[in-house]
Amino acid sequence: MADELLATDGRVIGERAIATRQRLLDATLDLLRRDGVLDLKVVDISRDAGAAPATFYQYFSDLDAAILALSETALDDEVPLVEFLQPPWSSAADIERARAFVQAYSEYWSDHYAVLIVRNLKADGGDVDFRSARSRANLLLLRRMAAMVTAGQEAERVPASLDPFAAAAAMMAMLDRLFTYQTEVRRRGTSKSAQHETLTTILFQTLTGIPTSSTSS
Repeated sequence: MADELLATDGRVIGERAIATRQRLLDATLDLLRRDGVLDLKVVDISRDAGAAPATFYQYFSDLDAAILALSETALDDEVPLVEFLQPPWSSAADIERARAFVQAYSEYWSDHYAVLIVRNLKADGGDVDFRSARSRANLLLLRRMAAMVTAGQEAERVPASLDPFAAAAAMMAMLDRLFTYQTEVRRRGTSKSAQHETLTTILFQTLTGIPTSSTSS
């Protein structure tokens, strides 16, 4: 079955082994949040999970494999965000849906910050597995955003010169980049609410072609 979990030697693992694997993932996440990826060590993960280091390698070939598994959990939590983007935003009132999406995406980033930071850094560094993980996650939202731009073009609100997928990719890059550095941005005097409202405005205008000045009427 597609959802069966395998040990590093290819064996399908049973319920007890699945529980051990999850304890190792939980410990990996806790230490990643506390110490960061540079200080992450298998021996510390195993100790916190109540297992031997050799047990870790029964389920993960290395630390990256464990972080990739955590990325899959993050991907699962990203799926519900698609609902905010369908059907396409098509009226001034839909800015509230855009605002709700930005809030939900912010919460998603907050919940998975430690994992998403590592995933994106390794993807930017050229790691094929992490690039694939990020691409699969981004495509969930990219396709819906691109469809929104296309709908706006068909309604003659969005310029025909705008490439739908490129526009969607730009919006995803904007969201991820700002949420990566949101703490630093706040230190420079921009509140969380101001960040969210800025993202909402840019996202809504780009994807729909509806000026935000019309949303206040």
